[in-house]
Amino acid sequence: MSDLTTEANSDVWRRLYAEGKNDLRYPSDVLVRLAVRLFNTTRDHKIFDFGFGTGANLLHFASQGYETHGVEISEHAVARAQERFDAAGLPSDLRLISAGQPLPYADSLFDVTYAWQVLYYGDRQRWASTVGELERVTTRGGLIILATAAPGDISQVEAEPLGNHMYRSKVAGQEGCVLTIPDRQEISQLLPGRQLEIGEFGFRFGTTTARYWIITYRILTP
Repeated sequence: MSDLTTEANSDVWRRLYAEGKNDLRYPSDVLVRLAVRLFNTTRDHKIFDFGFGTGANLLHFASQGYETHGVEISEHAVARAQERFDAAGLPSDLRLISAGQPLPYADSLFDVTYAWQVLYYGDRQRWASTVGELERVTTRGGLIILATAAPGDISQVEAEPLGNHMYRSKVAGQEGCVLTIPDRQEISQLLPGRQLEIGEFGFRFGTTTARYWIITYRILTP
């Protein structure tokens, strides 16, 4: 199921970015505040963004003096993000990859690695392989940050249940995407053996509810 799911999900997001949608202008205030709280300023310098979209979060960190790197599956998103970095006169290593491919980086390269509202777009197999790659490229003692949809989010409410915490989206523009949306207990089963800190954030506006888990942990040293 994983390869077909990955390709179907990727097609949706490539189309959305090609249509100029999801072009976020500002960084996530939650991620910005989380970084102030959790980043170790004496050692966390090199940051990796898995699925940077059009670059708002990564551009914020670059403006704060961090060395920034990231990957995306949409050439339109990469081009838009590069435009923003060029306009700001800031350097960054922005790479286009194929969905599901191993990350094009050496082991233990980054001090901070985050996947912000990206990880849940896939089945459980893809979740596991993605986390494995994020951990591989993060240095020992490095920080992992994951923001992923929680029960009650619109992506779960407007979806067809597939069982085992997986869903098929009916959200307008994302129809057919397969999602993994864990409850709190399931997070520990998806990420066994890690010393997790788990929080949540969200909002309600009109008839739309957004709800996300924040999961953080550092890569344990041998």
